[in-house]
Amino acid sequence: MASESASKPAGKTVCIAIDGSDTAKYALDWYVKNVHKPTDNIILVHAVELNEVLHNQQWYSSPYTFDKDVLFTLLEDEKRKITHKLEEFAVLLKDRQLAGSVKSAHASSPGEGIIKAAVENHAALIVTGTRGMGSIRRTFLGSVSDYILHHSPVPVIVCHKP
Repeated sequence: MASESASKPAGKTVCIAIDGSDTAKYALDWYVKNVHKPTDNIILVHAVELNEVLHNQQWYSSPYTFDKDVLFTLLEDEKRKITHKLEEFAVLLKDRQLAGSVKSAHASSPGEGIIKAAVENHAALIVTGTRGMGSIRRTFLGSVSDYILHHSPVPVIVCHKP
């Protein structure tokens, strides 16, 4: 007796970087139109930077530098924001009638988080958008797509919205 997974060919896992921007949505749509196969396992990855929480003014205005209640409140607030974003990203999959999942990746930078998620989920491909910054601006500010392209252990597609 063959199992159900044996009757359906296993597809590749594809991590698509998503942050809610038009550029990220364009990359998702480009992937769907040009690369997607029905057997693919899509994972929308939202990279969460914890630096914003740690550098919040509320943290610094606390009379005690290590006030656990302030930290707990900040982390709970950030958790609610992340959950809300993940729910919005799940709607993107549903609207496009795509099977897949949405995950958050916590790291010191978005590029690191996306690569971490790809490795943990054994992705065969990463898809990301790019804002198309000039070389000087990219040199000083850094670029998530540039980081992913140069550090990924798997192939990367970088989509530039026309």
